[in-house]
Amino acid sequence: MHSMRSLLSPFMLRVALGATIAVAVLGSTQQARAAILEVSPVRVQFQPTQQGQELQFVNNGPDVIQTQVRIMRWTQENGQEQLTPVPSGEIVVSPPIMRIEPGKQQTVRVIRLHPVAPATELSYRMLVDELPHRDVPHGTGIAILMRYSIPIFVSTTALPAVGQHHNAPLRTDLSRVHAQVVPDQGGKAALRVSNDGHHAVRISALTTVAPGGQPQYVDNGLVGYVLSGQHMTWPLNLPYPLSPGLALKARFDDDTEAQAVPLDGAGR
Repeated sequence: MHSMRSLLSPFMLRVALGATIAVAVLGSTQQARAAILEVSPVRVQFQPTQQGQELQFVNNGPDVIQTQVRIMRWTQENGQEQLTPVPSGEIVVSPPIMRIEPGKQQTVRVIRLHPVAPATELSYRMLVDELPHRDVPHGTGIAILMRYSIPIFVSTTALPAVGQHHNAPLRTDLSRVHAQVVPDQGGKAALRVSNDGHHAVRISALTTVAPGGQPQYVDNGLVGYVLSGQHMTWPLNLPYPLSPGLALKARFDDDTEAQAVPLDGAGR
């Protein structure tokens, strides 16, 4: 048995909750079986002393879905994502194994065992790994096993509930977010973003805007998160240095409109 990466485009993977896929080649035919799992919410935000949250998993496919559910501590070190086991007694998930019939729904609970306000924002990833079907005969095609990766955060201070913004346009405070365009391999550019704030920042829908021109997408999906006190670097399909006058814009968190990426003057 062999494994292969990414029969789906990177954009499709990012849209599917940052999912990754493992593909098991079962035969020489070109048929593929893939589960269709809908998850809500796609991001979990705990208040400082909140103990529990629920997620709903719905099987919209024709086959039974069996999954393993785990929670991992999520950090970023030297611009790289790191997932490590959660210390015992910190946070748990129930149930850890799911079997969802077609058209059915399963509730998953995330529980903090000691719900005290943290000194710094805590970040986790819930990994939902689809398990192989035992009833798939060899030689029938390709089985696509999905991994869903759902971010979980625990805030240090109380945050407004979703929808409690009095219909005002959302605009993330970027005063503690700093970015630079740096050289990457092959003469291309990369975007380095640092977050000195108290909450993680999500970046999506990254565009370039030339003077007097229309925005052009560099990445119209999820670019990624920058955790509190960390930095991340992503490659850009753009030559380095950027053309004079070219600006970068993106959507931050749940903003209703794009904002200019806060580029340092020396990092353009």
